[in-house]
Amino acid sequence: MASNQILKWWACAATLWMGWGTAHAQLVTGMVKDHEGQPLPNATVLVAGRQAGAFSDEQGVYRLELKADWAGQTLSLQCSFIGFQTATYSWKVPQTLPPRTQIDFTLSPYENLSPVVVSAGRFAQRSAEVTVSMEVLPPRLVEQRGTTSLENALEQTPGVSFVDGEPQIRSGSGFSYGAGSRVMILVDELPILSGDAGRPSWGFLPLENLEQVEVIKGASSVLYGSSALSGVIHVRTRFPDARPLTRITVQHGAYSPPRSAQARTWTTVPQLANVRFLHSQRLGTWDVVLGGNLLGDDGHLAPADSTQDRPFNPFTVDRFAATSQARLNAALRKRESRVAGLVYGVGGNWQFGESLNTLIWDRAPDRIYGSYEGASTRTEQLIGTVDPYVQYLSPGDFKHSLRGRWQHLVNANNNSQSNASNVYHAEYQLAFEGERWGLKGLRVTGGGLGQWAFSNAELYSGGSSDGNNRAMTLGAYAQLDQSWKRTKLSGGVRYEVFQVNSVRASKPVFRAGVNQAIGQAGYLRASYGQGFRFPTIAERYIRTGLGSLQIYPNENLLPEFAQAWEVGFKQGLRLGGFQGFVDVAVFRQDFDQFIEFTFGQWGLPSDPIVGLGFMSVNTGSSRVTGAEGSVTGRWKGERLEVDVLAGYTYTRPVTLSPDLDYSPNPNYPATYLSTSHDTTNYVLKYRSPHLVRMDVHVTAPRWFAGFSARYQSQLDNFDQAFLQFEEYGFVQWGVGDWLAEHPRQPWVFDLRVGVPLAEAHRISLVVNNVFNAEYSLRPLVMESPRLTQLMYTYEIQ
Repeated sequence: MASNQILKWWACAATLWMGWGTAHAQLVTGMVKDHEGQPLPNATVLVAGRQAGAFSDEQGVYRLELKADWAGQTLSLQCSFIGFQTATYSWKVPQTLPPRTQIDFTLSPYENLSPVVVSAGRFAQRSAEVTVSMEVLPPRLVEQRGTTSLENALEQTPGVSFVDGEPQIRSGSGFSYGAGSRVMILVDELPILSGDAGRPSWGFLPLENLEQVEVIKGASSVLYGSSALSGVIHVRTRFPDARPLTRITVQHGAYSPPRSAQARTWTTVPQLANVRFLHSQRLGTWDVVLGGNLLGDDGHLAPADSTQDRPFNPFTVDRFAATSQARLNAALRKRESRVAGLVYGVGGNWQFGESLNTLIWDRAPDRIYGSYEGASTRTEQLIGTVDPYVQYLSPGDFKHSLRGRWQHLVNANNNSQSNASNVYHAEYQLAFEGERWGLKGLRVTGGGLGQWAFSNAELYSGGSSDGNNRAMTLGAYAQLDQSWKRTKLSGGVRYEVFQVNSVRASKPVFRAGVNQAIGQAGYLRASYGQGFRFPTIAERYIRTGLGSLQIYPNENLLPEFAQAWEVGFKQGLRLGGFQGFVDVAVFRQDFDQFIEFTFGQWGLPSDPIVGLGFMSVNTGSSRVTGAEGSVTGRWKGERLEVDVLAGYTYTRPVTLSPDLDYSPNPNYPATYLSTSHDTTNYVLKYRSPHLVRMDVHVTAPRWFAGFSARYQSQLDNFDQAFLQFEEYGFVQWGVGDWLAEHPRQPWVFDLRVGVPLAEAHRISLVVNNVFNAEYSLRPLVMESPRLTQLMYTYEIQ
């Protein structure tokens, strides 16, 4: 704490003590409340320019003694509380001091320090007061980093990492070949995971119209269902306010040559072009939003045909990791209708694109940017959603909400791996306050849902499946939230029934949490949550190959169950011009019947490479423990503002059943010990124990600049098969030598600078991976080298 601030606090305390000791003192008194009318204890009220002040008590009441020499003067009273904007009141003191004067203050929170979130409890509340760990990603961080796909921005979120596009929150997941996410992805409160594989299409998410992105860490199945076993990523879009908004962003970039000169097998420069647009406006009682995106990205890997190294064309896909796509979305909402309290609308988002992806490089060190034969997939994808909804606030303040989503997905692949699915989701929710029954501070939220997925796929024709599969989910949930002056309690239950084809399972799950305000802007929280995840269609029935590598189905796969505990503390800070929060947490999550995508001898000796391959199996019990610390805040000077988001996460993910034989074939046993590259401390595969995330953004009247840094430690463990295949002579990937020469992961730094050209125009330079680090997070796949982009934004509001 800054020394002058400490002196002010001591002066306030001394003045307050003297005021209480004076029987007939003239007083200024009043109430300090937040924007919701709740009292703020320990708020500071200072008299500007004088060593005088007071603190508010537990009821938010302050008492400030008037001095005789203040008579006839104009005083400036400043009321402040960490996380809230300072309020100032100018008061002309009468010549004759009055015995008592009432001056009340209502403080508004800083939007970036304690934003309003809805994901933690399915109702609006300040993020500092929720009972779980939560991060909020502002749209600024997405827009100004030149992000074309949301996972690139989520990489800056403390505790979040990705393995081949699959999200991990606090090491709760590993590598699963794109099937069976343990992180629920939502867009406007509805799931966006595919109905067959349970994975998101990151490029489909509407970045052009973000309100904010909310990330919950820890089991959240009670509120959000099966796939929220380790957490939730909730993308919230915005509707127009009173002012119309038009924004167009155009960006063009180029990839730098990789550091390994011998790995560059091309002469042209891979490039990227992207155009995003958005218009939102109120038309009478209607809200209208229209947005879209056009993207052509060469990607950072080699040309698919080394003899055809063509110049950049945004409409062609002729390199590995290349993408070309077009997206259009619209939303229409009737804000006011003839029925008081009734709001209804519909939204839609549709995208068509083509991509060429690979999961395994050709050979190290000279072909690490190429593709192993049979390991690349060319996909023409059509994906779309239609989202009707109705909300009604009844005269008794009962909030009814009915939301629906139809999600259509077609992946037309070139290697007998095509798949298509339709998902129909409907959810009803009822929320009300308990104050009408004398239960002040009580909020009740409950609902029911149904989801039906129909899949037709060559890819999912393993076991007894003919490629036509169905999945169904039926569920009901209820949550109670009780708020007192400084204490908030929450508890909930959910019961869900899952069925894939003829296999059915069900289980109730529970959660509970508490948030206790302590001192000035201190919040102690504790939570417990359960999760239950039923295997997806893909995990049970996938049957395919990546060249000679085979992937096998597992119809006997059982649901997995998890329990999560957390204790955390969030403390507000005020150091000079800086205001923000420091958050620390310790956590633990236990898994039973844990599902891992694992190598073993699952097939027949007559199969390719004698039946060796990958399959999703139940590996017994596992546990993840860890700790996390983060800092968010803003420093505000006379001409500069600096926003900070930084965090460090340590996890220790281990198996508790290393000797368990989970092979369905008794002749070929498979255990954690026999399939793992490094069994030291029994660490789970494909997890990074150390994650560091940092982003600093500086805003000035005539320019802005940002700096990002991220680091994650080397994977301690992965499938031993990647090395054994080389030892057996099946492949020549060179992965063993690569790992020996690259024992550590590098730090990756990003930079952005920009200037406003005029009132509605902005131009910026964005450089990702500034020092052109060459690295592989997961063995056999290379990450992007330096990408330099020039970005122009037109915005009028």
